[in-house]
Amino acid sequence: MKAAVFNEPGKPLSIEDYKDPKCGNNELILKVQQCGICGTDLHASEGGPLQPPPGTILGHEFSGEIVEIGKNLKSSWKIGDPAVSLPFIACGTCQYCINGNPFFCENSQTTGMGDIQGGYAEYVRIGLPESIKIPKGVTWDFATLVEPLAVGLHGVRISKFKQGHNVLVIGAGPIGLSTIQWLRFFGARHIVVTEVSKERKVMAEKMGATNIIDGKTPSEELINMYRKETGGSPDIIYECVGSPNVIQNCMEIAPPFSEIVLIGVCDKPDTFFPFLGSTKELTLKFSIAYLKDDFQFTLDMMEQGRMNPSSMITQQIGLESLPKTFELLKNDKSQCKVMICPGH
Repeated sequence: MKAAVFNEPGKPLSIEDYKDPKCGNNELILKVQQCGICGTDLHASEGGPLQPPPGTILGHEFSGEIVEIGKNLKSSWKIGDPAVSLPFIACGTCQYCINGNPFFCENSQTTGMGDIQGGYAEYVRIGLPESIKIPKGVTWDFATLVEPLAVGLHGVRISKFKQGHNVLVIGAGPIGLSTIQWLRFFGARHIVVTEVSKERKVMAEKMGATNIIDGKTPSEELINMYRKETGGSPDIIYECVGSPNVIQNCMEIAPPFSEIVLIGVCDKPDTFFPFLGSTKELTLKFSIAYLKDDFQFTLDMMEQGRMNPSSMITQQIGLESLPKTFELLKNDKSQCKVMICPGH
């Protein structure tokens, strides 16, 4: 198969002929229809704690058709079924799997980070428990957005959010936009968003933001602007940037007794002033990934026409164009979600 391969930091991905994935007895092989480029992939390719081994095929936001079925699965799946999958294969027997938290599986194989080759390719191997059939009426575009939407959904679900809350979302990249959509879906009253990119400010408004504030606004001025626009303070702040110093900024903005939910992935050391959080009795909560139900709920809402994330897609490319586009995205903040279509 053709695949875009990561070999070392500082060098573009390489289009190579790669061996097809082998299907296990309880696994499936998916022919990739589309795969989204995630900011985590961009960070990982530049080195640091997320860097995958040389020879890794990145990509964990994919959808496609089943082309091979493990011998134990013929009763539940058929060739041609459209599917999405959580980007890992868990063991199913450890305490985390038994408790319904397979992301924390002690023996899992991660897709697109070295254990299992990812979706920047023509085919990808997936596990049965992690896979979900795409309902009729849900397009490939929408299905490929299930993974980032599930990240935002999970962040909202684990927070103390209630209908009618006022919220502040820091950052309107793909995860911020996903979070905005779910906050609107679940009935937030005011959804104020901070963002520096002109293009992403427009996207945030389309996704349901009630007010947009420039991301470079100093903390004290931002607090005053929030109060002027909403008549109050945020009940919850959702941090969707994942950069150093943002936690401290959130703590400065947050009113007493509020909650800060960290959805953005920061892979660099950071510092903040704990006493500030103590004086306000803040709740600082970290969110990571999703549950299978987050995927299923997202697909269900798409099928019912209650979730339309089409504005997030800003470009679709073939596999051959990926290396160049991937490098450009490291500095281009005007894009949101770029889709790879290996068959194009």
